[in-house]
Amino acid sequence: MSANAKESSLAPLSLDALSEDLFGLSFRALRSVKTLWVSPRRYFEAAKTLDWAGVYTPSIRLWLSFFALFSALKFWWLGGNDGMITAYSDGFAQAAVALPEGMTYRDIGKEAVLWVFGLIPILQIFCMVALSLAFPFWGERTTIALRQRYFFSVIVPSASLMPVFMTLMMIVPSQGLSFYGIVLAVLTLLVDFQTGLRGGFATVSGFQRVWRAGLLALIVVILNVTTSIIAQIAGIIVIGQRYGVSLPG
Repeated sequence: MSANAKESSLAPLSLDALSEDLFGLSFRALRSVKTLWVSPRRYFEAAKTLDWAGVYTPSIRLWLSFFALFSALKFWWLGGNDGMITAYSDGFAQAAVALPEGMTYRDIGKEAVLWVFGLIPILQIFCMVALSLAFPFWGERTTIALRQRYFFSVIVPSASLMPVFMTLMMIVPSQGLSFYGIVLAVLTLLVDFQTGLRGGFATVSGFQRVWRAGLLALIVVILNVTTSIIAQIAGIIVIGQRYGVSLPG
């Protein structure tokens, strides 16, 4: 084979491919996210085709990409999240956790937050994948693969806001974290509901579509809150087991 023939047999690597190598999200993926915000019905229709109509990025890949971004920025968020670190530091101080020499309660507060930030994605990925395969109320006969595609299509828009939510959390004082968590839960519920209502459940209408979209959005929020609580409890237990609690003398 000649050199020219070899070159012609190779697919050109576009700027889109380069961006996906570097960031995990290509321009095609960003267009897919835009479609889910602007015209979700179009994206859901493409989910029924084998190759996403040759236009869109698979929904589960989009969702996992946002979690990869979450992991990449985790240490930046951790370093600037004074409110969460202070909340954990105060809690460990009140519990009289034994401090190793040279460490402060703020140090172990940072360590606990790191555990929490590390556990939340793992728990949420497990729960969301399981839910995507089990949720049956799409108003039509669906295969396991199609249910998975539909489900992650619903939750990608709210996941795309996660970097913004986490960045804003850095300026929330420790006493405002509970309220901020409630606000995030409500916003997630509303975003998931409107995505499902406008894009999914295409074969039903009226109240049939409303209750399906509402049920799915509610289950997602409950799982998000539950996994967050479990991760926080796990972080506290790990620190407690590692450093122990000082007994009153």
